[in-house]
Amino acid sequence: MMADVKRFLAGTGTDGVGRSINQILDLDDAHWERTHDFIQWLFPLTEASRSVRNAPVLTHDEIKQIRESETAQANLQQSVLRYKEFLAGTTKWRSGYDHNHLRISRVIKSLRLLVSDEAANGFKYWVAGQLGDQIDSIHAESRRHWRLS
Repeated sequence: MMADVKRFLAGTGTDGVGRSINQILDLDDAHWERTHDFIQWLFPLTEASRSVRNAPVLTHDEIKQIRESETAQANLQQSVLRYKEFLAGTTKWRSGYDHNHLRISRVIKSLRLLVSDEAANGFKYWVAGQLGDQIDSIHAESRRHWRLS
C-alpha cells in the first residue's frame, strides 16, 4: 500500500477509486460534504479506517518516505488549505456532532505523523479559532479527541 499512498501524495498516483490528489482538491464543497472515501487518502494514518474498507494504513517506513518527499509535503499543505476552505465555507460542522469532527481528528493525527507537531497544532488552533464561542456546542467526545490528537 505504501507505494500507492506515496505516489498519490506525490501527485503521480491515484487513490483507491482512481482519483488523483489534484482531482480531489478540485472537487466542489458539495462533493467534499457528501463523499466519504477520500479524506483517508489525503490524510492517511497508521490505523485502519472504520468507514472506508480499502483506505491506506501507513507503516513507519511509509511515514519516513512521505516526510522526506518534498512533493508529498507540498501536497499535504495544499490538502490542509483545501480542507480549511471547505470548513470555512460551511456551518453544519459547527455544532453538535458532524462527520467532519472525525475528519478534523484525522487531519490533526495525520499532520502530526507526516508533517510536524507544529502543523498539527496549527490546524487544531485554526479549528478552535473558527469555532470561537461555539466550541462548547461541539460534542465533548470530539473536543476530547482534538485535544489528545
